[in-house]
Amino acid sequence: METQLEIKGLRFNDFDQQVCVMANVIKENLSYWTTLFVDMTSLNNILNLIQKQNPEKNLMDEIVAKEFVDFTEYELSLDQHQAVCTWEEVKGKNKEMKQIRA
Repeated sequence: METQLEIKGLRFNDFDQQVCVMANVIKENLSYWTTLFVDMTSLNNILNLIQKQNPEKNLMDEIVAKEFVDFTEYELSLDQHQAVCTWEEVKGKNKEMKQIRA
């Protein structure tokens, strides 16, 4: 079985080149919550995957922007959406991914 990600949220800003992906990682009988950091170039790919699974909703309308002095932070909560994909789909062509575990 391929490793699946159940994405619960995305966080990114216009100051940094990384996207924070909060997800539940599922592989066979093992699952755990984690935070992944992927390159900004993967953001469009991730949003397209989620949008295909939720055609009745417009994800762009649900992105919340918080303005700070030097940058704007964007957050998308996916608690009410289906957002399941594989590691490879999230990484796309960019193979670099950082994972943080508690």
